[in-house]
Amino acid sequence: MTLGEKIFKLRTEKGLSQEALGEKLGVSRQSVSKWETDQSVPELDKIVALSEMFAVSTDYLLKEKQEVYLKTEQEPYRERKWSQGNYCSDRRSHYEYKSKKMIGKLPLVHINLGMGVYRAKGVVAVGTVAQGGLAIGFVSMGGVCIGIVSLGLFAFATLAFGLIACGSFAFGVISMGAFAFGIFSMGAMTYGQFAFGASAHGAQVAVGDVASGKIALGYSRAVGTYTEVSNRNPFNYENACRLIDEHVSSNWLFFKTWAKGMVKLF
Repeated sequence: MTLGEKIFKLRTEKGLSQEALGEKLGVSRQSVSKWETDQSVPELDKIVALSEMFAVSTDYLLKEKQEVYLKTEQEPYRERKWSQGNYCSDRRSHYEYKSKKMIGKLPLVHINLGMGVYRAKGVVAVGTVAQGGLAIGFVSMGGVCIGIVSLGLFAFATLAFGLIACGSFAFGVISMGAFAFGIFSMGAMTYGQFAFGASAHGAQVAVGDVASGKIALGYSRAVGTYTEVSNRNPFNYENACRLIDEHVSSNWLFFKTWAKGMVKLF
């Protein structure tokens, strides 16, 4: 039995049309038809996907003489010998979906996940490495990014870089995190032009338990040209706003307004 005949047999047993199978694999109905008539051969990643989808071994698909298939979940571990000892591993699971709907040259949705490094690129992208308008992955890049490491306009991650960045370590124009670095930063330890947090270091305004800046408002300690230590009492809000208006350049108008609001919150 040829590879094409086996694909046809497995597909019909599952009650799938050529179009339905193609959609699951991210290929056209014509591609599936060519596989089944042995006019072309699926790429390696599609062979693996077919194996997992139909719960058969890749040996069954690829070897014409093998007519009895073995379910992948029953496939024994294969021991590989290395110079430093023995290493056992099983088949790496993998799932990929790519929508037919395209926005420009990108699919609307691309999901590429598995035990390994798989890249997804689409308007909405989910993968080990993801790139898109909305990107979700261990490493993500794009408009709105969520992951371990993110780079984008809006980045949310353990390590985040963006116009607006949120994470344990955040770098951005507006940043929020345990360690935040940006023009306007908020968090445990913050650095920027306007800094708000437990330990705040702001070139213009700093507000926190320990504050350092031109205008420094601190609960425990304040270091700067214009300082106030509150000793856990509310800061003099009117005086702080006056200092910000008088001593922060009008070039920071947008952030000055935000800074006054933050002083009120603290």
